[in-house]
Amino acid sequence: MIKVQNLSKTYKNFSLQNVSFEFEKEDIIAFVGDNGSGKTTTIKLIFDLTKKNQGEVFFNEQSLYVNSNLLKIAFFPDSNNIPLEISVKQYMKYIAIIARLNKKECNDRMLKILEVLNFEKFKNTKIKNLSAGLKKRAIMAGVLMTKPEFIILDEPTANLDVESKIEFIKIIKELNTSGVGILITSHIIEELQEIANKLIIIKNGKIMYNDKIDNKKTKIIDIYNTFKEKDKSDLKGISDIYD
Repeated sequence: MIKVQNLSKTYKNFSLQNVSFEFEKEDIIAFVGDNGSGKTTTIKLIFDLTKKNQGEVFFNEQSLYVNSNLLKIAFFPDSNNIPLEISVKQYMKYIAIIARLNKKECNDRMLKILEVLNFEKFKNTKIKNLSAGLKKRAIMAGVLMTKPEFIILDEPTANLDVESKIEFIKIIKELNTSGVGILITSHIIEELQEIANKLIIIKNGKIMYNDKIDNKKTKIIDIYNTFKEKDKSDLKGISDIYD
């Protein structure tokens, strides 16, 4: 289990305040909030990419940052934040080095991942030459090289066509069924509705909602709208334009 406890970070015009939640292997967490609400800051703090003002992150009751625990949790980055000039195979080998895999482990895992993701024919293609959907699959191939127990994905379906989104959601479901905990940020609540079993809503740097949900009975958008400020303009009055 990942336990996030009282994460706080103060910037000039924004502060993240005492963010706490638990992240278990059976979870598919929808981490929802407006732009600037604190989603990306929270992720950076979890991965120790920016200095915390306070707070801790634990993996199975130990600090996430000792005993190679950080290798048990993977981040799915944006396509622009990976090396684009190398091939898919080279990228996977690069991740294998970070994960400290030996040559046999690297080759065995690479072959299996390329097969499972139906990606063998693209292994020697430079990442920059892949379509948006295939770039995402290349990133996932790299993520899976570390065999993580938890994956955090920041807007993973951005810029994907419908078919690629459906395929990607299928991969996420299969990973979770295999025992991998998933946390996803997305602006597209309808996508999260289909797969999430836990909802965290963050607003102005504070956690407003944090609970399990039944996505067959509970609408994420309804819970989200409970915490959304009323727009300054009354959009219901838009019909007056046509009177």
